Amino acid sequence: MIVLNSQDGSTAGASNGSSEPSAENLPEYTSIISSRPPVMFILTVSSYIASNRAQPPRYSRVRRPKNPLSYTFVPPRFADDPNSMVMVPPEEADDQGQYRISVSLNLNPFLPVSYRTTVHRLEGPDESFIGDFELSLNHRRAIITIGDITTRLSNVLFNINASPRHWTWRWDEIGLRWDCRSTLEDGSPMCICYTSASPVQLASFVPPPLDAPPPLPEAVLTVFPEGHDVFDHIMLSALVLTRKIGLEY
Repeated sequence: MIVLNSQDGSTAGASNGSSEPSAENLPEYTSIISSRPPVMFILTVSSYIASNRAQPPRYSRVRRPKNPLSYTFVPPRFADDPNSMVMVPPEEADDQGQYRISVSLNLNPFLPVSYRTTVHRLEGPDESFIGDFELSLNHRRAIITIGDITTRLSNVLFNINASPRHWTWRWDEIGLRWDCRSTLEDGSPMCICYTSASPVQLASFVPPPLDAPPPLPEAVLTVFPEGHDVFDHIMLSALVLTRKIGLEY
């Protein structure tokens, strides 16, 4: 059961005006409206649903910085979970919130074995769910959740010209284009994020080389001022692309 808050957040980003790939037909659902304020919409679904909300329910809206900011992925302070990392902001950032990224295996006997990556935002003692995604080892099963909305990844991420490292990311009115076709001298993929409507660069992401021996260099996500308007989408899509590249290696 998925609970949707009826209050709609503002959207950011732009689309390129081109026709989008047709989404798969989604199943019918039953809607039950509660009479207690605030109004809640409770949806009982058999699979996935679509929504026009572009922002996660707790999307962080902070003042846009004047300069690009580089966020690094480091082990958690207390190394009690070897399958998680924390994305930390630079010291000069106004927003000092961190993001915890954890990975687990889904061993459901009725589904193919898959990796599940979950992202939470950390602000002091508070922790907010941002989203998660799940990719099977053969890529045939791919699910993504942002805020309260779950859908097939094929409804959000599209290859450009059949390239395995060039994608468009669409979530309602938010449109991003990721180009990971370049590789640095050490073997690290070099991923550049643009708006889908123009060549305006929003971010760059450099994960560690796939074949590097430990200790691995830190992954770095650099977000430009305009990119902070869609920060959570940039971060989630960068993690998705990294997992897809890793599974193809």
